[in-house]
Amino acid sequence: MLSHEDIKDFIEHQLTVWSLAKRNYDAIARIKRKNTKVDDLLVGIQWNPGRIGSTGAKIDVKTISERPCFLCRENRPQEQLIFPIAKGWEMLVNPFPIFPVHLTIVSETHRPQSSIPEDIVNMATELPGMAVFFNGAHAGASAPDHMHMQAVLKEEIPLITLTENYHSKSDFGIKLSSQFGLKLPFFFISGVVAPDESGMATLITGLKSGGLSDRGELTDSSLVNAFFWLDDSGILRFINIPRRSHRPSCYYLDGGNCRMVSPGSIDMGGIIIVPREQDFKSLTADEIRRIYSEVAITHI
Repeated sequence: MLSHEDIKDFIEHQLTVWSLAKRNYDAIARIKRKNTKVDDLLVGIQWNPGRIGSTGAKIDVKTISERPCFLCRENRPQEQLIFPIAKGWEMLVNPFPIFPVHLTIVSETHRPQSSIPEDIVNMATELPGMAVFFNGAHAGASAPDHMHMQAVLKEEIPLITLTENYHSKSDFGIKLSSQFGLKLPFFFISGVVAPDESGMATLITGLKSGGLSDRGELTDSSLVNAFFWLDDSGILRFINIPRRSHRPSCYYLDGGNCRMVSPGSIDMGGIIIVPREQDFKSLTADEIRRIYSEVAITHI
C-alpha cells in the first residue's frame, strides 16, 4: 500500500528530470475552472489546453494501426520514470495532467483496452485516497490499443462525493442512481463491496458492466467508464457508467456550433475538460446535459 508521501515523492522526482512534464504540472496552477449545476450534479468546466491531444485523438482502426503505441515502454520518452506498482503493471506520471496528482497505470504488455481489468481492485487497494478509473475503448480512451488505467485523488471527482453521500457505506451491494432520490443527467451503478464472501457478487457486477450493445443490453465492454476506490473507512467502492457512444454530435459540428468535448471518466465524473477557450466561455448547463444524454443513458 502506497502512502500519499510515496506518490508525492514519485511525482516530484519525475518532474525534476522531465521538463515537458514539469511545464505541464506548473500550468495546472493557471488552469481556469467554473462550476454549473446540471440537474442535481455540480459540474466543473475546466479549460485545459494541454489536453488537446487526448480530446482530439483519432481512435479509428487505421490511425491506431499506423502510429506507434505511446504507452509501450520502447516508445515512451526516456525521461519517463517507471514505478513497478504490481506484477504486469507499471505506474507512470501522466505528462498531460488534469489534476496536480494524475497517474497512468499501464500494462507491461501491449494488449487492447478490452474490458475493465480485474487488477483495478488491487490498484484501488494499493492507492488509498485515490480513485482508479478505466475508460472503455469507445468511452474516452485515447489509447484503446493498450490496456491502461489512471488514478487521481478521489476528492477531485464530484460524482464520487455525491455517491458517497447518497449510497451509505453500510448499505452493501448495488444501488442504482435512479434510487438516489435525485434528478441526475445520466444513469450509473454504485457498488459498496462487503469485506467478506458476500461482496464477491457485487464486485463481479462492477467488473463485468458494460454499455449498450447493438441489442440494447449493457454488455459492450468498450462502452463503459468505471471508478474504483477505498472510502475513508477502507471499504471498496465503485461506480460504473454505461455508455451509448464515444462522442456527442456537437463534437463533429463545424464553426461556432462545435464543442470539443470528448467525454471520458473524468468528464462523466463531473469535470468537463475543454482544451479550447471558446468552449470554456460559452458551454452551458443545457449543452452539458445534452452531451451527457447522447453519450450515456438517461434512465433505466
